[in-house]
Amino acid sequence: MISDKKSILVVDDEPDTLELMQTILKHEGYDVLKALNGSEALEEVKQNPDLILLDIRMPGELNGIEVCRRLKTDPVHKSIPIIIFSAKVLDHHIEEGFQAGAEEYVTKPFSSAELLRIIGKYLHQN
Repeated sequence: MISDKKSILVVDDEPDTLELMQTILKHEGYDVLKALNGSEALEEVKQNPDLILLDIRMPGELNGIEVCRRLKTDPVHKSIPIIIFSAKVLDHHIEEGFQAGAEEYVTKPFSSAELLRIIGKYLHQN
């Protein structure tokens, strides 16, 4: 378990995925913020999460790539690590995620153990 609680913002338009991620992350001792779309994500990020898990495909103008670009050009939030987790697995999707500023790109379906390892890499550096 984690001694000083870290918070993770999970952004996905699928409520089932949000619930699954919340269960996994809370079990590991993280606080979880949730957003169903890009607009909600930009609102929730004001709570200064320690890390963001971000889906690419979301309804509206603000898909995950656009949210990532906006956050990485925002002086207040640009240092928050962003891990894209998406069902889009083609090389150009992955490249687009990294070009937008994401630190990692995890494809769905994902191994929760692998995702937690990647999260730990960013939240527990000493």
